[in-house]
Amino acid sequence: FFYFFPKWLIFLLKMVDTVKFNVGGKHFEVSRALIDEHSNTMLGKLVSDTWNDDPEKAVFIDRNGEIFAYVLDFLRYGSIELPITTQRTMFERELDYYGITPVGGISDRESIPKMMDSLTASLAEAKKKHDMFALALEFYYQFCRHRLNFPSAEGAYDVALHKDHKLFASVGFLNGEKRKLFDNYFEQYFGLMVPAQDKVYLDGRSFFVGTKK
Repeated sequence: FFYFFPKWLIFLLKMVDTVKFNVGGKHFEVSRALIDEHSNTMLGKLVSDTWNDDPEKAVFIDRNGEIFAYVLDFLRYGSIELPITTQRTMFERELDYYGITPVGGISDRESIPKMMDSLTASLAEAKKKHDMFALALEFYYQFCRHRLNFPSAEGAYDVALHKDHKLFASVGFLNGEKRKLFDNYFEQYFGLMVPAQDKVYLDGRSFFVGTKK
């Protein structure tokens, strides 16, 4: 019948034609043209056999209907971004069943545990930076008070973090990366410094800070 029509008209007719699927109890209706583009897949062969006999009959497939929606999107666009609720291995298993070869184009969002781990690490890093800046600000305030009270001093004043201060419990030891962050904030934002060889005590003991020379 179609041999009497030009190719462009046949293509338009196929775009209008639809194919019905019943996949695991979920119903889908897609264009015949999409399936014909992938005629070498199992879907293409199933449609060719069933649709020619009865175009209105749904092709039943006993598979996961939720994932089938993503299979169709993969056929449409050549790529897919899976939600965190769908494992990549499950999706690839369905593609294999349908005879679809994935050539790249599959990306999955982080799983919930990975996302939580990432957020926890980000929050911990943000808290560390916040505490180091707050600590630098506290010592800057102490430095300014001492300079107002003792303007004749040489520019170095002792400061201390006492045990009743709200930062005392959260900051802990000031070493390694924390010390680098603190030194950077102290110098960059307040123009002050602790001599590199000196320790920064956070247990109530005092230490000297001064202006950058």
